[in-house]
Amino acid sequence: MKKYIFLDLDGTVTESAGAILTSAAYALKKLGIEDDDPEKKRAFIGPPLTVGFGELYGLSGEALEQAIRYYREYYVGGGYKDAPLYDGVEETLVRLRNEGRILMIVTSKPKYIAQMVADYHGMERYIHAVIGPVEEKTKANKEDLIEEAAKEVILLLQDDSLTVSDIYRDAIMVGDRRYDMEAAKNLGLLAVGALYGYGTREELLQAGADHIAEKPEDIRKFC
Repeated sequence: MKKYIFLDLDGTVTESAGAILTSAAYALKKLGIEDDDPEKKRAFIGPPLTVGFGELYGLSGEALEQAIRYYREYYVGGGYKDAPLYDGVEETLVRLRNEGRILMIVTSKPKYIAQMVADYHGMERYIHAVIGPVEEKTKANKEDLIEEAAKEVILLLQDDSLTVSDIYRDAIMVGDRRYDMEAAKNLGLLAVGALYGYGTREELLQAGADHIAEKPEDIRKFC
């Protein structure tokens, strides 16, 4: 039984395509960029905004920074509410919490925004902490965030005998994109791909997923 459950937010806990894509469209429109490419839209969900706007739309420098400001203007202004929990997520996470597991959101979304989403959905009933970067990340490095989550577990347990490696051996990372799977495998965590999110089965398996959760309820099978 795995004790520590680390979960990505967008595409794993929340069905966030509406909030993300509407905010992105707002930012692009403000910059005079029109784009209806469905593949770009799919790829935009998951990595940090610097990657999405930079790699997918070729923005850099001040244009990239302005795109992110416009995006945040819309998202924080209320767009974040258009990201409901996936059906079955709350019930699954409540059961895991009641079984004594420690659950944490581990996301590349800035922490204050991820916390806003968590508070909106009342996640404090089953999530112990929200882990995210203080500022916008320039690359999708989930490993640093997972390490921070492991250290937070040790603080919560108030057990100085535990090490980060101990936490990794008894933890799983659940996410819907390759960044989550690759980070989990690099650190030695069990990697569970959330196929109900925005990544494909091929993407998740190629990135090293140990198991595939076709629906939120499946997560418990691999804990």
